[in-house]
Amino acid sequence: MGKTTNFDPEKAAEQRKAEMKDITEKLEKGVQDVFGSEQFQNLLDTMAKFPHYSVNNNILIMMQKPDATLVQSYTGWKKMGRFVKKGEKGIRILAPAPFKLEKEQEKLDEAGKVILDKDGEAVKEKVEINLTAFKPVSTFDVSQTEGEPLPTIGVDELTGSVEGYQTFFEAIKAASPVPIGFEDIKSGAKGYFHVEDNRIAINNGMSEIQTVKTAIHEMAHAKLHNLEAQKDNKQSKNSKEVEAESVAYTVCQHYGIDTSDYSFAYVATWSQGKEMPELKESLNTIREAAADLITKIDAKVQELTAEKEPISFYVAECGEFHSMGEFHENLTLQQAVDIYKSIPSDRMNGVKTIGFVIKDDQLLANEYDLVVGNRLNMQEMKDILPELAEHPLVVKAADEITKLLPELNGTEKGAVKDAEKEESVSKKIKEKAKAARPKKAKTSKKKEEVAI
Repeated sequence: MGKTTNFDPEKAAEQRKAEMKDITEKLEKGVQDVFGSEQFQNLLDTMAKFPHYSVNNNILIMMQKPDATLVQSYTGWKKMGRFVKKGEKGIRILAPAPFKLEKEQEKLDEAGKVILDKDGEAVKEKVEINLTAFKPVSTFDVSQTEGEPLPTIGVDELTGSVEGYQTFFEAIKAASPVPIGFEDIKSGAKGYFHVEDNRIAINNGMSEIQTVKTAIHEMAHAKLHNLEAQKDNKQSKNSKEVEAESVAYTVCQHYGIDTSDYSFAYVATWSQGKEMPELKESLNTIREAAADLITKIDAKVQELTAEKEPISFYVAECGEFHSMGEFHENLTLQQAVDIYKSIPSDRMNGVKTIGFVIKDDQLLANEYDLVVGNRLNMQEMKDILPELAEHPLVVKAADEITKLLPELNGTEKGAVKDAEKEESVSKKIKEKAKAARPKKAKTSKKKEEVAI
């Protein structure tokens, strides 16, 4: 007979309280220690990997696993087809735990005045308020898991070539809160944010890396230190520079841009004598500004890439009826293949498909299914739309997809199987539609005779 363990809620609550106290104490010490030159760089490196995590959780991740690159909960990894390796220790962070509380308060009228009853006493009412507490939870880094490979989505390749740099810098300019221009700056400065004119100037002729870093540094100034933001804030010049350069470093690190020449030496001097709330406020300011810029740059990169890319791909769980099951569009070929592989066969609503859309006004048709089920669909395309099948972008896509999906075939057997499944799905759709129609009442001849 198995051993029975009695759950003690009071003991569990005490354990949670003790763990929260331990985490809070670590955070307090972490914030004080982090402004040492090396520690501050380590924190910014962590924040570059996890721009949407709170400063508290970034510090906790850095303290427990500084080499972490992508963290998720156990359940989160499971949903992505990956599983935590046996014996791995979780990274403990703080997760919000919202709860509701019922509170009695005085009832107010539309003008905001207290409503009184016939005796002149304030009328009371019960209201529900939403509050947020925090609880310790376990997360795991991708290095602690195994399973399905992760799809690569984003701008990993953009910084490697001149073409990528141009698109990336266009995205930076589009994400900037103020206009960016180039000029010959005589003072020797790499760039500046003009507070009165509300614009950014960047020195001509610098390297790509220096240009990107300078642009983001000045964007941080434009976002955090403009006239409106500084109206009630007497921030020192040194403090502003710490924030702007820290944001620039964090954003550049996120995109894999080497900024190893950056120096943190003055950060330690700046932080001396600062109280805990002020230190944490600066960290929050840096994190929020970096996260906001990363989000905006990512969005602009995707937008610009989609505009310039003449061919995009879609994935349908049901090729015949796209509304059944999953449907994803505006994808790269690699993204389409990754999603296609991720659709499990045990819940497929028909034959899964990879298709393409080409931006070419000279074509009579610019959209077609490239992969249907387990076969490449090129022969059918050649028979029906030979001009589309011979388009260089389609030929290139077909060649690439056979390398990405070597298991594909073009056999009659595969085609017949897919056709049978498509016919089965069509039949189900028709049956559902027929069942949904209102049935006409049947009247027997016998009843008609009786009625007469």
